Amino acid sequence: MGGTRADYKITLLTSNKAAALTIRNPRQQSGQEFVCQMYKVMSRLRRNGNQFNIRWIPSHEDNKLLGLAKEQARAATQKDAAAQEQVPRMKSTTLNIARKKAGPSNGLPENTGRHAKRVDAALPGKHTRQLYDQLSWKEASVLAQLRTGMARLNGYLSRINVAETDQCACGQARETVEHFLFRCRKWTAYRTELLQCTDTHRGNISFFLGGKSPSDDQNWTPNLEAVRASIQFAIATGRLEAT
Repeated sequence: MGGTRADYKITLLTSNKAAALTIRNPRQQSGQEFVCQMYKVMSRLRRNGNQFNIRWIPSHEDNKLLGLAKEQARAATQKDAAAQEQVPRMKSTTLNIARKKAGPSNGLPENTGRHAKRVDAALPGKHTRQLYDQLSWKEASVLAQLRTGMARLNGYLSRINVAETDQCACGQARETVEHFLFRCRKWTAYRTELLQCTDTHRGNISFFLGGKSPSDDQNWTPNLEAVRASIQFAIATGRLEAT
């Protein structure tokens, strides 16, 4: 493929819905090294002017390309097959198995970030089901990105070596969830519904993402209207979607 060509439309097909979601929305789960490698290749292709899409195909769908991919996968696992390149170990899988053997825990998982704990002091809690139950797949994905901080924003993407900088395109600050939701001037026109939700909690990330802040009392419940406004804001901007 020529490095200067701009007329290629590349589509990555997979019958694994979880894999498609992982590639579209990078997080720190098992196989993260594979995801980083793929993003580097995809970024290089896009810089050369190519278009790149990820498409999930149900395994029962009659697709010749999917059938060919399965044949290639079977061939790669035959007894005499040799790996073309050394692949990274999925360290998180090993760690998760070790944790399960160590016994159950009532606390937060080790890999739950500081961002999630700061957003929601009530984690882990039953209220999270209330937050996600009525959401579509797309809405739930957006809310999960915002609540965990593992979002398609440069502040996170730079940490996993997917983005070259952690700075927002507006040039004013790191592109964090808080900056994206409340401060980036690029999205000012989209914040009308967010600002209408409250006069007293503006800029309160816990309030807008369905979390409990340290100042909330024991009768606290998440404000679902504010949560939905945050989700709709993020979707309207298109910033958290795979490009």
